[in-house]
Order: sequence, then C-alpha cells, then structure tokens
Amino acid sequence: MRFTLGSLLFMLLACSLPPVHGVLEAYNTNLKCKCIQETSAFVPVNHIDKLQVFPPGNGCPNKEVIVWKKNKSVVCLNPHSKWTQKLIKILQRNAASTRPAPVLRRRMK
Repeated sequence: MRFTLGSLLFMLLACSLPPVHGVLEAYNTNLKCKCIQETSAFVPVNHIDKLQVFPPGNGCPNKEVIVWKKNKSVVCLNPHSKWTQKLIKILQRNAASTRPAPVLRRRMK
C-alpha cells in the first residue's frame, strides 16, 4: 500500500510541474528564425544563385536575408549592412525589368 501511495504522489507532483517547452520559449524566443549567425562579409554577385528576404514575423523578430551560392553553400547576411541593402535593390530592379516568358498555346485538333 505504501508503494502505491508513494507512486501516486510522485505522479501528482510530476503532473503539477510546468512543462519544459514553456521554459524554453521564455528564454529562447526566436526558435523559428532561419539564421543563427549573420555576416557582413561581401559576397560577389556572380557567385549568388538565389537570394531570399524574410520579413520579421511568424515567431522570428528579425529581418533575414539568406543567400544561396552557386557552390551550394548558404550564407545569412546582415540586413542592416549597406552593401546588403544595395544588393537587394539591384536584384529587385533586375527582377522587375525581366519580362515573363511568352506562353504559346496550341490548338488541340
């Protein structure tokens, strides 16, 4: 009888403790950020394969700029550095100036 009472008290104590997940969220609020470390190092434009800009939100309070290089490496850039902002403007201008590919429609007979 003592063993059962002790195990029930232990289970009651374990259930009344706050969950560990809540403790982790209190200390590490950016669990959904993709960039752990950012760099301000220059990346040549001809080495860039893809660039993505993620605005703050969805669990991450930071603006994130991620560059995929042609050698398959991924670099997180500091969005506040001047050359990163110039790079984003240049690539946005180039993306806006490119025309979409023509669509050819064939008639089915």
